[in-house]
Amino acid sequence: MISLTPRPFAVLRYLVENSQRLVTHDELLEALWPETYVQPQVLRTYILELRKLLGDDPSYPRYIQTVPKRGYRFLCAVTDVSSASNAGLSATLVGREFEQGFLVDHLNRVKKAERSTLFITGEPGIGKTALIDAFCAQHCEEEGLRVARGQSIEGFGGKEAFYPVREALNDLCSCDDGKARSLLNSLAPGWTGRNGGSSVGELCEAFESLAANHPLLLIFEDIHWADTSTLDLISALARRRSRAKLMVLASYRPSDIDTEHPLRLLEQDLLTNRRSEELRLGPLDKQAISAYLRRELHSEKLPSGLSSLVHQHCAGNPLFMTAVLEHLRTQNIFRLDDGQLSLRVPLSEIELGVPEGLAGIIEFQLEKLTDEDRRLLEAGSIAGTIFPAWAAAAALEITIDQVEEAYAKLVRRVRLLTIAGHDELPDGTQSAFYVFSHALYREALYARMPAARRAHWHRRVAERLRAMFAGQESSVAYEIAAHAEAGGVAR
Repeated sequence: MISLTPRPFAVLRYLVENSQRLVTHDELLEALWPETYVQPQVLRTYILELRKLLGDDPSYPRYIQTVPKRGYRFLCAVTDVSSASNAGLSATLVGREFEQGFLVDHLNRVKKAERSTLFITGEPGIGKTALIDAFCAQHCEEEGLRVARGQSIEGFGGKEAFYPVREALNDLCSCDDGKARSLLNSLAPGWTGRNGGSSVGELCEAFESLAANHPLLLIFEDIHWADTSTLDLISALARRRSRAKLMVLASYRPSDIDTEHPLRLLEQDLLTNRRSEELRLGPLDKQAISAYLRRELHSEKLPSGLSSLVHQHCAGNPLFMTAVLEHLRTQNIFRLDDGQLSLRVPLSEIELGVPEGLAGIIEFQLEKLTDEDRRLLEAGSIAGTIFPAWAAAAALEITIDQVEEAYAKLVRRVRLLTIAGHDELPDGTQSAFYVFSHALYREALYARMPAARRAHWHRRVAERLRAMFAGQESSVAYEIAAHAEAGGVAR
């Protein structure tokens, strides 16, 4: 399964619907952003994202071919199949009953002209877009409800003011009966970007006019990449006191912004003044994962331990969960006899590793780190998903104090790692230990290291264990043997 946000999906869908023919840049821009100026760089950004998710090599494309200076061609033949109705989308979510009810409660308040601003937050793959999709599918066909949805783009946010706002307005106008476009042209004539752009005040008045008699749902996704003008608009809409049937949903990843980021300061201020609320999506519990597996595998009874295996490997991340299941399916692990689901091999013999569908996504995240940050994380991966500071210090040949100071800075910047506590060493000193946010990140970091360095670091950890537990080596004999073997040392 591939996780796509709305606009890249729209690009992919248009290419698929026009498969095996050249689609020019102008055609794509006009089809997806009619009557709105959009820089061509936006298309290149979306195509790059699609290629990463599809694992498509631009030099030897299997799916999307670039025709230089002209456009793109979707290479595969396409067979049309009937799709499930939108109403069924909400049923595809598992473990999000509270969150769905939370959104519905706010929509009901908005219908009474109590404006609402909500921030939906969570790590990559946690299901922010899926929750919004399900909410829209279930409620956005209601009579009179208008929906405007836009998305910020990585590396593009600061280059074009109000980009996700104009995308949302274009989305609204493309499916409206013309009243919205007429009103926008009257109150915010520069909204298309062709007349110098509209002001925050003009856009606020336009949105409030649209929400005067019928509910208006504004959705801005990935605002951790948004421009400051968009953040100013969200701030103004949240602070205005006039009654309006206006609901603003804004999603972002806390891991992608630091404490001084304008978005962090904005949300803290709005929350303090009770002008917004945060809906934080956490990991799915094992019960939700079991429900997902039963549904996808068409079996009310699952093999013993399967839910625990998937839960442990995905750590409750829905994107990782679907990828792990797909990985198991490709390995032909499951057997269904007379409605009874079983495993072809024991759980203990299943090699999960990093599922192919996630490898590119995880690698893309790791590539955004500095060389120093990656080296720190790789050093930790030598000792496992949960690792002590002393092991990373041994691998890097620096002191425990130095490595703990480095990890303290890293934890504040990168959400791939958290501090898990402290442990007492044989000499009575304390050493912090850390945990990767997902076992898959640890496995990806461990696998990407050169084999020689990985072996060398294992030997260093084994030597440090022997030194720390001199005279009591039997208490850590298994750990010493494991690192020695990984380091290529005969027992």
